[in-house]
Amino acid sequence: MDTEMMIRNLKKVEEDHKDDKVFTGQINIAEMAHDVRLRLEELKPYEDTGITLQNIIEMKERNTHEYAIITGENHAIGCKVGVCPKCNAMLKSYMKFCYECGQKLWWEEL
Repeated sequence: MDTEMMIRNLKKVEEDHKDDKVFTGQINIAEMAHDVRLRLEELKPYEDTGITLQNIIEMKERNTHEYAIITGENHAIGCKVGVCPKCNAMLKSYMKFCYECGQKLWWEEL
């Protein structure tokens, strides 16, 4: 079932149950259908991007600062050197992101 069909079906469920006086347990079916429909409508523009939930989780983790493992200093160019905590790529302190894996970096000492 495609997203557009799910949205149409949820609108129908929402309409069919809007006047219900008795709810199943504590669940208001019309309210639940409304909430799910709104979420689907919000996500629909991203449907054809090919991005998976796992991709989103990985991007969020990569965009969270991690401390670079500082191994020394390069006095010739005046910066710290170290390695990425995720992939062990060699880095310089002017780099805000790892060039190999894209990990966002902090360069402060722990």
